Amino acid sequence: MQSLVNRAIDQIQSGQHLDREQMAAIVNFALEENLDEERFGQLLLDMRTAGESAEEIAGAADALRSRMQVIQTRHSVLGDTCGTGGDASGSFNVSTAAAIVAASAGLPVAKHGNRAVSSQSGSADVLEQLGVRIDLEPAMAAECLERIGICFCFAPKHHPTMARVAALRRRLGVPTVFNLIGPLCNPAMANVQVIGIGRTEVQERLAEAASLIGLARVILVTGEDGVDEVGLSAGTRVIDVLGRVRTRLRWTPEDFGLKRASLESLRISTPSESAEVIRQVLHGCEGPRRDIVVANAAALLYAAELTEDVAAAARLAEAAIDSGAASSLLREFASFTSHIGQTRG
Repeated sequence: MQSLVNRAIDQIQSGQHLDREQMAAIVNFALEENLDEERFGQLLLDMRTAGESAEEIAGAADALRSRMQVIQTRHSVLGDTCGTGGDASGSFNVSTAAAIVAASAGLPVAKHGNRAVSSQSGSADVLEQLGVRIDLEPAMAAECLERIGICFCFAPKHHPTMARVAALRRRLGVPTVFNLIGPLCNPAMANVQVIGIGRTEVQERLAEAASLIGLARVILVTGEDGVDEVGLSAGTRVIDVLGRVRTRLRWTPEDFGLKRASLESLRISTPSESAEVIRQVLHGCEGPRRDIVVANAAALLYAAELTEDVAAAARLAEAAIDSGAASSLLREFASFTSHIGQTRG
């Protein structure tokens, strides 16, 4: 099977992309066998240089999805805000806060995520600081979702075979195709997603990959200010994927009824700082930090068709914060996961 990797390297270096089946076979091999890390690492870097194609992304996702520990759920509409990460903006965990707000506004959410690799704080890191137990077994995460309307899908618990390539990914030190497929592999099969992407050149290919996989509704957002979410200091490039149909849009803060703000006010340096910002936002503190959470929660609520436009969705998100529903849900989230983790973990 090593020859499969070698042939793929030759193919990429000659200017040709891999097809979906080839990529799935290679990733299956990487997740099953003791591979030559040097050669596989070379392939990942060559693909990054060439720009991972939609078929390559979809094929890699196929392999990971076939191995993930799935959460069974009764919810017919289920959201997620997992992004590709690594935008280097240094902002607090906006998508994690947005997931909590959206859930408190009535949309069940299975937040998929992991610890930080290249950012100051990953979703797992900040949730841990907020008192949420992150390492629940899949069955316990499923119960959490059913009981309170939100759960956290900690990537190592749901994608255990990824441990085989963890050391290699750390050694490479740059985003690879594995960073791109995370949002496409939600363990609860979330069918309404907002995916933040820091690299604009990847957005179109990831949107096509989402269509190839058959995801129901995905909104991919890239801030023109460089953030991997709906931004406030500039416009946001949007690709709205509804099955096989992809629509390109541009959102501005004004579309949400929100004021523009600089990136500086969003920056943090540790998970504990990010957690404190989220607590303040959920307790009703106004300003740019609240507004960017509102915008990103609104994107998910709009994707789930809870409102007809993003402005109405923003008002729904604001109401969830102002009523105390968002802060109450966070307390319940922390309490439930701690209790179930202690009694059954």
